[in-house]
Parts: sequence; structure tokens; C-alpha cells
Amino acid sequence: MDKFGRIGLVFASLLAAVMVSHPVDAAAAFRERPIVHFAASTRVTKPRVPSLPKKLSEPIRYAYSPCDGFTKSCDDSWHVVTTSGKQWAVRDALSDEDMGTVAVSPDGVLLAYLHAKSERLMIRDLERGTVRTVPTPRSWKGWEVSFGFSRNSRWLAVDSIDHPKSRAIRYDVKTAKVLTLPLACCVIGIADAGTTFVAVHKDSAKTTEAYAVSPGRTSKVRFPILPYLMLAKTHVSPDGSLLAFDGQKYGVPSRTVGTLDAKTGQIVSRITPDIDGLLKIESFVYWYDVGRVLIDIETQEHERQLHLVDVRTGRTERVPLPEEAFGLHSVIVSAHVEVAQ
Repeated sequence: MDKFGRIGLVFASLLAAVMVSHPVDAAAAFRERPIVHFAASTRVTKPRVPSLPKKLSEPIRYAYSPCDGFTKSCDDSWHVVTTSGKQWAVRDALSDEDMGTVAVSPDGVLLAYLHAKSERLMIRDLERGTVRTVPTPRSWKGWEVSFGFSRNSRWLAVDSIDHPKSRAIRYDVKTAKVLTLPLACCVIGIADAGTTFVAVHKDSAKTTEAYAVSPGRTSKVRFPILPYLMLAKTHVSPDGSLLAFDGQKYGVPSRTVGTLDAKTGQIVSRITPDIDGLLKIESFVYWYDVGRVLIDIETQEHERQLHLVDVRTGRTERVPLPEEAFGLHSVIVSAHVEVAQ
């Protein structure tokens, strides 16, 4: 399963010290010896990122995993960065390297993550300073769990894709009520009204179909979709009318952003983003609003970038992130993004 991963982070400070055992007269030393040896040491240190407090006075802009899999030693806690650029470490969250992930609500107030010790799904309200546990099935422990918020931050959709009997749940952030979805497998996305779109395998997994689930009923509308659309919780537009896809078909590089009618499955639009040097779209990140999506792309210079794309016109806006937020598969961005001027 893909993991969906650069504004004011902590910059490394450079400390250089030249150490000489005794004070010397440089000219005299030069006359006595052809070479004078100086012992020098240069060390790069990074200050420890402070732990996330119970409350924050400003919303989270994005979260990221600071370890890229090649660094021998690093702070493997998830980091969150607020709108002013302040950075905090979520030290009780299961790390990216241990199949942990986090989700930031679009309003930047809520942070969902798996607890490092219990592996239970937690939601922290950083405005109120409260923590709650989402009642996921006990049988999910040890299995990979994925989750994502609706665009209005009201709902959290959760599933365990690899679990043989996984039935996704929809959690109401406002009331703490849980709805266990009547269909097995995987959440495609959730609309602001709470309607949840689910991907279900048919015909011994040869066909994957999309269903819309509202409280108390399952939509009669169903249509085949590409299997990879189940790998995110954010493919549904806020109004529930469209499903977004990145045009990728079974690993073939894609430069297309497309939308499907959420009632019929018919293609509504297919556009190529107006991005200089676009090589391919790596992944679809989420719907930023009713008409724009956020995508992760690779350029011809093999640089990873984030862009907001209008699904009707192809017009794009760059979302800059600092280099410290490497590994875009691990970057989770809230609605508090800034675009390049």
C-alpha cells in the first residue's frame, strides 16, 4: 500500500572548531619545520525537535516522516509543522518505518495516528487539548491500518486493506459514533455529508466495483473502477459528485488527472496539468476544494513536487515544501497550504 511525501523547518547549524595544542608563533614555526599540522574537526548537529504539546495556538500545515529509509540514525518520530513554521515531534506515534502513518484534518486541528505501544488509533484535538481512541476492531492489531478525513474534517474513514475480514468503519468526529460499513474491503473516500465510497472485490478479485454507503443504506449505484483507487481515503470530492484518479494503469507512468461521475462511473474530464517539465504523476494526494486536487509529481529532473490542479482547466499552482520534508509518500498536507507566487 502506498503511503502518501518540503516553509520554516529547523535548519542545521554548522559548528567548526580549529584546535591547536599550544599557542605558536606562526612565522617561527614555519622556519623550524616545513609543515605545521593543525588538528581540525567539523561537526554538523541538529537541535532536537520539541515534543508536540497538548494544545497548539495555530493549525497544522503538514506532517511528514523525517526518515528516508537510508539514514542510519534519525529522529523517527512523525513531525508536524504549523502555519508559522514551528515544528513538533509526535513521539508517541507509530513510526513510518513500522508501518505507522498519520492523518491531518483539513482544518489543521485534528491529528490521527496509530499509538506506538498499543497500536490503537488515536485522534488528538490540538485546539482543545483532548485525546480520544477510535474503537477499531481488536483483530486489526498487527495489520496495516489506513485512514483519512473528509474535506470538512467531520468524518474519519478507517480500514485495514490486508485483513482478510476487514469491514471499514466511518467515525463521526463530532459525536464519536461509529458506523461499520456493510461491505468488506476498502474506502475510496468520504464526502462532507458522510456518504462513504467503498471498493469491493468481485469475481475472485478480478473485478473491483465502487459502492456508495450512506447511514442505514447502500446505494444501488455500482460501477467497475481501477483497483488502485482503493489505496487512499481521499478520492471523493467534498460534494460527493466526483471521484478523482491520476490516470495510472497498472504501473504505467501517467501525466493525466481525471474525474469520474460518482453515480455512473463515466469519465467526466481528463486533463494534463500545465506543469513545466512534468515527467509523471506519482500519486493523487487529496481534494483541496470542490474543483481542485493536490497531486504529487516527478519532474524530468527527477524532482518531487506538489501541485494544486483545477480538474476542469488543468491550471496549476505549485505548493512549495522544504527539502527536509523528503519522501513525499509520507507527507500529509492540510488545507492550510500556501501556493507559490
